[in-house]
Amino acid sequence: MKGIAALLPLTALAIHINPSQGCSTDDDCSLNGICSQVTQTCTCDAGWRAGDCSELDLYPATRWSGYNHTNATGPDFYKEGAGNSSWGGHIVQDPSDKTLFHLITSQMSHGCGLAGWRPFSTIIRAESKTGPRGPYTYAQTLFETFHHNPTTIYSPADGKYLLYCIGRDIETPDTCKSQKFNNTISVSSSVDLRQWEALEAQLENVTNPAPWPLWSKQNQTHEMLLAVEKNNIYTATNFSGPYDLVVEPHNTDRSEDPFLWQDKRGNWHFLVHYLIDIDLGLKGPRVGAHAYARHWQGPWTFNNKTLAYNTTVEFTDGTSTVYYRRERPKLYFSDDGDMTPLYLINGVQEFNQSGSYTLIQPIGAGAKEYEKKLGFGEER
Repeated sequence: MKGIAALLPLTALAIHINPSQGCSTDDDCSLNGICSQVTQTCTCDAGWRAGDCSELDLYPATRWSGYNHTNATGPDFYKEGAGNSSWGGHIVQDPSDKTLFHLITSQMSHGCGLAGWRPFSTIIRAESKTGPRGPYTYAQTLFETFHHNPTTIYSPADGKYLLYCIGRDIETPDTCKSQKFNNTISVSSSVDLRQWEALEAQLENVTNPAPWPLWSKQNQTHEMLLAVEKNNIYTATNFSGPYDLVVEPHNTDRSEDPFLWQDKRGNWHFLVHYLIDIDLGLKGPRVGAHAYARHWQGPWTFNNKTLAYNTTVEFTDGTSTVYYRRERPKLYFSDDGDMTPLYLINGVQEFNQSGSYTLIQPIGAGAKEYEKKLGFGEER
């Protein structure tokens, strides 16, 4: 493919484990900070902490912020108890109203809980006028059953928002019963987040899309990266495809749900749902891990020593919750070019509950400063 590297040798893409010791290069700071050659210690970028800068600097979350409608009821519900269950999603600031925020997320129809995600998942748009952490209220259904795991980004080269998801059109069943079938990644585009082009299928038998445009001010290309399950990376000359597999790392150390981004220094990162505790028959607490590389082609380093986050969340009311599941990680970044992470978005499920919801947790002091700049109250 023109402008795209050929499939790289797997040996060049091996995952390296970073030892726990003083730093000698920025790689020892997880590429989230700068290594001092004098003190051999890391100075972490805003939003990150720990000796190797691999831990998100999470601040207390606010109860019932995010998108939590697990107490909802409806005449079309097949059963009660799960409410309008949602599962992760992406925060997007409105292009014409900087105080309006959208959350594009998965919502299970008919009151079917997370267990019925396939085939009851729809993709909806919710809105918040109280800041990026919400709370969000339902605004619009974008794609009916079955569509799931939306990732929404802006493509500067196209002047459009792009929504990648899995699923296909099916008739909604009349009972809350799960189904199994192969996943397909599709993409749609929009200029206003409200009207979307029809989904176009891109990749068969793959799941969990994580796109990122290769556009920059110096290289205003239409080329796209598309990471998927197992952290494989596909490329295309534009978002409408076709997509070719280019990077295929091995030894990704039990992870799924990749979220891909490029930082202010041009380095590349994955935030992933870490599956190591699945081997013990558990959903956590070790759930958030980080991988990084100087080039998207690799080699990639997977840090399995310091967690980016776990299943425990502190709240502003002084309480905390240990979640049964905390998955689908995504980040919302500052708009000043520094790519400072301001919010962590996850799909969460509490113990002994069939419902699920979307949790938004602020990161560092930058989240409050960002909200204050937008004119929102200081007491959050």
